[in-house]
Amino acid sequence: MVTLEELNLLRQKEQWKEVLEQTREHLKTDPEEIYALRALVQSLDHLDYINEEYEAALIRLFEMNDRIIDTAHKLSKFYKKQGEKKEAVRYLEIGLENAVAERQYDSVEQLWLEISEIETGNVDFYIRISRKLQDIKQHQRAAILIQMLLPSFEERKDWDGQFQLLKRVLELTPKDISLREPIIDTLKKMHALPHMDAVLEYSGIRKDRPMMEALVDVELFMNFLPGSYLRHPDWGIGKVKDLDISRHTVLINFQRKRNHKMNVELAKKAVEPLAEEDFRVQKVINSEELLKKLRDEPVEFIKNVLKSFGGSLAAKDIKENLVPDVINVREWTTWWSKTNSAMRRDPYISVSGGSIKRYTLRDQESSDEEELLKRFDETKAPHTKVDQINEYLRTTKKADMHEHVIRHFSNKLKSLTPRRRSKSERVELWLTNEGLKKYSEAIESMPQEIMDDTIQDVKKAVRIIQNLRFKAHQWQYAKRFLEIHPEEWPGIFQQLLLEPGIMIRDELANTLKKSDHENLIMSVVEKMIAEFRLYPYTFIWLAGQVLVKGETWLEGKISNALIVERLLLLVDYLTSQAKRREKDEALWLRKVAGDARDLIRKDRYSLFKEHIQNADASVAQSIYRRAQTNEGFDSRTATDLTTIIRARFPSISAASKDEAIIFQGILCLKLYYERKQALFKRLVEIDLPEVVREIEIAREHGDLKENAEYHAARDKQKLLASQTGELEEALHKAQVIDLSQVEYDVVNFGVCFSVTPFGTDIIEEYVMLGPWESNPEINVLSYQAPFAMAFIGKKVGDKVDIELPTHTGRYDVISIKPIPEDILQVVLKDEQKPQIYVDSSEEAI
Repeated sequence: MVTLEELNLLRQKEQWKEVLEQTREHLKTDPEEIYALRALVQSLDHLDYINEEYEAALIRLFEMNDRIIDTAHKLSKFYKKQGEKKEAVRYLEIGLENAVAERQYDSVEQLWLEISEIETGNVDFYIRISRKLQDIKQHQRAAILIQMLLPSFEERKDWDGQFQLLKRVLELTPKDISLREPIIDTLKKMHALPHMDAVLEYSGIRKDRPMMEALVDVELFMNFLPGSYLRHPDWGIGKVKDLDISRHTVLINFQRKRNHKMNVELAKKAVEPLAEEDFRVQKVINSEELLKKLRDEPVEFIKNVLKSFGGSLAAKDIKENLVPDVINVREWTTWWSKTNSAMRRDPYISVSGGSIKRYTLRDQESSDEEELLKRFDETKAPHTKVDQINEYLRTTKKADMHEHVIRHFSNKLKSLTPRRRSKSERVELWLTNEGLKKYSEAIESMPQEIMDDTIQDVKKAVRIIQNLRFKAHQWQYAKRFLEIHPEEWPGIFQQLLLEPGIMIRDELANTLKKSDHENLIMSVVEKMIAEFRLYPYTFIWLAGQVLVKGETWLEGKISNALIVERLLLLVDYLTSQAKRREKDEALWLRKVAGDARDLIRKDRYSLFKEHIQNADASVAQSIYRRAQTNEGFDSRTATDLTTIIRARFPSISAASKDEAIIFQGILCLKLYYERKQALFKRLVEIDLPEVVREIEIAREHGDLKENAEYHAARDKQKLLASQTGELEEALHKAQVIDLSQVEYDVVNFGVCFSVTPFGTDIIEEYVMLGPWESNPEINVLSYQAPFAMAFIGKKVGDKVDIELPTHTGRYDVISIKPIPEDILQVVLKDEQKPQIYVDSSEEAI
């Protein structure tokens, strides 16, 4: 590799092409060598190769905090030349802040001037920099820099901005009497009202009174000039009728309080000043004109609404402010759908992603791509950057993609990847960059060594592949592993079949089969037969291979009906376990349970019907019981499954009824019934109409095949419709039980009962309620849980034999009594229970 001394010699001789070749070669093996990156930039600069390579090298230096002022300045020049003014200003601002911190005053003035040439409207930024200069005793320098901006503000007639800057100069140089006339002139232009002269006269600002003192009075009275509008949280919009400066009182006509006199100091704390064009004011004083603008110029109308609320509102907040005061609910959906589509095309409105849309008014004309890149650059976490890239690729048609966006993504990934400590992160970033090559021929691969270095340690490579979040990435990594470890890969592929988090079991198995390693797959099959509870994710995959694709791996070992029974068992077990685990693990368990559930429901239960046809009676009976009491199924699915089984085995229904009392409907307490009613009402009146609007809005975006928002909204609609139907059915079946009417002669709904395992002195106390109230953590059981069902109808002194995975043996019933008040209070306060079935934890494996 080239050394620093060798590079310096080449630079002294100005052999820039040689410098370029040497640094490129050097950076392939050591992409973070600062002196090589600097030489690369310098050579490209001298050769006038101001291209993507130049940009990428500068970004890498910038992110390594190398000579940040100079690097930021060069980046700003690059983006200015490309016509990307916002990016140019952003880097100039970063360079300026660093120049102030390092007290490089020549750079401060140069960067300040360059920013002001491109963009002068960011008053808050200029004031912030002036405060930093003030902190290091550079009052006069800060004042001069701000005064340099004043002509452009006056030219644009931005009187508010000019006043803020003049006031800031006054704070820096309070004895500068030359500021008096510009401040007075600006104030008169801001408020061209007769009373303003009286305020200025009263404040003494025209005389010898210190200007900062005088401005305190001016700013106090400015908001209460006659004709000004105000808003009180209780009294609504008000208009100032009169101002008595000498007595410090103001007379205001509020909507709900006429001719109200207030002390000015108190009024300042109680009311919010509003401009006459503010949406909230116009809604009161000019409702007809407002409605006309809503219909004729809907986008401009929304811009005014956004401006009135600080520049940003969520869609639901916009609706709350418009319906029904400005537009009636019947017209809303059609109007909003068209307006929303038009807003997305407006360069001054930014629309956030996600289900909760937020609309933000931009200060300058911008594109969604610019906003995307800004968010992307501001994001710190690498995995979030990857998600943003994938979201863009997934939701944007290839024809609509911008080359500079793809290139920007790649450059950022290349600068970020070498510095990540986590090998999993490095691999994900490397593979994401490889994926970008499909969208642009200009994208180049990162050094292969970045990937290969992570594969050398076999054990670590197995962990890395499990940590990769995308199926395509897992398979690319596995294929590279195969190339690097030709001897070890079959055993590792076999191991991966048993690991959680693996999304490529089909690909792993197919590769083993093609390479005559089916014996390794059969070893996994034998393990699944013996220990399917320990590897539920692999068993569910194996079940799919056998039941759906017809693989013969389990032939002669277990029947298809028994596979179905084990799937039911896993749904119940995993759902139950999820309630006892931390959030992340619980989500994963529910996801695995969902995979098993989807397999059972596949093709409207056609798979389920096919594979119970040849079940023997005992397996069919077991399947029936597991479907009937399964915690992982809603009531509709449970009913569908049991109906299918009874149609094939008619005798099962009668046999099951003899086992215990069968309750009709869903028993529940009144409070829980009311909660379910409220949930049903919210789903019907709010959630479902909202998702219908989301679908209509998404449909406006064009091609439905590649419209991610449309498909997301449709999926959400299906889920909500399913939940609503299940809840409606449950409410129809529900029977509210009054605990004061419960009798305590037998174990039943609404009692507390105690049992003792045969041959022990242990006393176990349980409360029996319904599926909505169940809470196994405090021994509140659902009467539908298998363990609880065994005791229904039993009296004190009865003996009960139980054979369940976690409860086996004989129990004596020793007492039946009312539910203790302390437990009842906990149950009645708990609003976080699942919606339909809660506890069958006793069916755990």
